This record gives sequence, C-alpha cells and structure tokens, in this order.
Amino acid sequence: MKIDLDNQLFQSALPVLSTIESHGYEAYFVGGCVRDTLLELPIHDIDIASSATPDEIEAMFKHTFEVGKEHGTIVVLHNDVPYEVTTFRTEGAYSDFRRPDEVQFVRNLEEDTLRRDFTINALAFDHYGNLYDYHQGLPDLKAKLIRAVGTAQERFNEDALRMIRAIRFASQLGFTIEAKTFTALQELAPLIENVSIERIRIEISKFFQGEFFHLNGDLLPESGLPPYIKAFSKIDVKAGIAGLKHHLKPLIENELTREESFVWALFLHSAGINEKSTIKRLLSSWTHSNQLIRDVQDTIQLLLAIDANQLNSWLVYQFPDYIVKQMIDYLGAHQNEKRTELLKLYEQLPIYHRKELQLDGRRIMQVLNMDKGGPIVGKLLLEVEKLVVMGQLENDEQLLLNYVKQAYQSTN
Repeated sequence: MKIDLDNQLFQSALPVLSTIESHGYEAYFVGGCVRDTLLELPIHDIDIASSATPDEIEAMFKHTFEVGKEHGTIVVLHNDVPYEVTTFRTEGAYSDFRRPDEVQFVRNLEEDTLRRDFTINALAFDHYGNLYDYHQGLPDLKAKLIRAVGTAQERFNEDALRMIRAIRFASQLGFTIEAKTFTALQELAPLIENVSIERIRIEISKFFQGEFFHLNGDLLPESGLPPYIKAFSKIDVKAGIAGLKHHLKPLIENELTREESFVWALFLHSAGINEKSTIKRLLSSWTHSNQLIRDVQDTIQLLLAIDANQLNSWLVYQFPDYIVKQMIDYLGAHQNEKRTELLKLYEQLPIYHRKELQLDGRRIMQVLNMDKGGPIVGKLLLEVEKLVVMGQLENDEQLLLNYVKQAYQSTN
C-alpha cells in the first residue's frame, strides 16, 4: 500500500529522512502520524525511526540535542523544527513498569515494531509513502480495533500506562478494544499503581476529551483501573462518568469545544463534588495546575448558580470571560432558556474588567486627600464597581467620584 505524503508536516520532514538515507541508513515515519494519516485525521507531529544509532544521527546533523540518548532518541532541528529520531531497538525487562532497564539497538524495522504498544501504532511509512505493517495494524484500523502487539500481558507489564492509553484511544477514535487485550487489561489493572499520577492524568484528560467519550466512557469503570489509582479514591467514578457522558454527548455531536478544565468540572460535579476546598484537594492530588483548579472551581460555582436560578449581572461579571463563554455553549446544547438568560446578562454588562472602570484606588486617594491607602479605599472601589456592573451607576469618572465622596463622608 502506498500513500501520498502531501501533508505539509511530512513534506517538511522529508529532508531529515533523505539525509539519514544518504548516509546509508534506513529511516521511516512511525507512530501516530502514520495511524492518523490512514484514518484521514489531522496529524500534529512527526516521529521518525531509523537504523542509525544516536551517535550516527548526531554526526550527520549540525543541530541536535539529547532527550533520551540512552534509549535511542535524538532531537534533530531542521529549519528550526524539532524532530524526534529514535534508533530501532529491542528492550529488556521493565522493572519500574515504565522504562526498559536496558535497550539494544538493532538495524531492522520489524524488530523495532515488536516493542510498540498496539498494532495501529506499529505502522510505518518510508519517504515514498510505502506502508510497512508487520502486525496486521491496517486490518485493525479498518476494523476499528485496538489490539496489543504480540501478547497484551507482556505489553502491559512493560509499561502499565498502556492500559490507560488503550481506553484513551477508544475514546478518541471510537474503536473497540480487542477482547484478549481488554481481558489482560482487567487482570493486570493493579499494575497501574506503579505509574506516576502525572502520566495517568495526561491520559485521563485526553480520555475525557475524546470525540467518542459518550460511547466509550464506561470503559474506565469497566477496566477495573480506578480502585488502583489513588487520586480516584475519593471520587464516585461510575457516577462521574455517567454524568460526564450525558453532559458531553450534545457538545460532541455539535462539535463544540470541550476544554480540559471544563470536562474535569463536569466530571466532579456529576460525582457530587462541588465544594471549593474539596475540589482543590482532589485536583491537587492529580497534580493539576493552580490555574486549572481555579477554572474548575469557577465552572462548578457557575453551574450551581444556574441550577439555583441565582444568575445576575454581578455574579456573571465575576467569572472569567472564557468560563462564561464555554458555559454559554454548554447551555445551548442542554438548556436553551438558561443560555439566553446568561448570554443576555453577559452581553449587557457595562464593563467586563475592573480596568475598564473609570476610577482606580490612586484617584480615590487623591480626591479624599489620603496620604496612604487602606481598607476603605478597596471597599469604596468595590462598591462603585458593583454599582456600575449592576447598572445602578454610570461608568463616568465624575459621577463615580461624587459617589465616593458622599459615601466616604457618610462613614466618617
């Protein structure tokens, strides 16, 4: 089988393959870029496998840097674009269930593909677009099947994260996990305890955001993995998944965006977790960033306000624009009347940020002849900000100053 490599990402990377081949070595495009090209999906990055050793790669390119030379990977910079070039290899035991204790470089592509996780990821293109498939990956692509290369037990014992990756690919691609592969996954679920939570979190986020999550989301509880993932211990995963499937189905069907923070918010909310402190504690255990944690807290607080019919201009104003806009999209797929209400409140806000207010703390201090600020300045500024947002005071500097003067005099 031959494919036209007309995608610009392939075209830009072809000189790297040509350089390697001109020195007498083999080089191929491998992994996700091959799989997604065959599925007619967008590709985002290019990975290259070669018979050349890391030292040989470094010798033939002027601009390289190491990212895992001991495991065979060198990054080549070509026209300021980085390309990971990994030497064909076989691998020893995985005592940490993540990385091989040792690797042995080989000169044969077929041997190299034996170490890959799933057949659909063990495909390769040469620079002419010829397909190399040693494990029936193409038939599995056509059958929409996720099957381990070789023996699933061996692949999962090598790297336990592959069990999470299997359900992630099912969510992203809409594929079925082959029966023997899924059975091995369930049997070896306890091995996931050996994987760092950071690696698991990345895969779970992609799983939540998959285009087919509403169809394959139940694979997570069915896999038996959650009890062995400590960060899930305080979460009703089954309820969270059921609710998330319900919430995301119309968003997916209408091709609406599903940001990482938003899907985590819907998951926790569905699991009955709404308290800010609890959200922070749980998401911190997942090693999420402080920014994502704040976004999840805001999203859930806005959801609760909507459910309780507590929307007003001041409440809407206090949430970041992107949180409100994501919620407007969400409501459009679920509760159009609520969407109309939220959209109207948002669009009619006199200001969207405090910086738009025609008054600041320094100006208040000048008008009130204050040498230094204090709590009263912040209190007055917040008061006029709220009045402007609620439409009770026009955003005009002189009007705001008059109000501040009167309010200050009445308190003194």
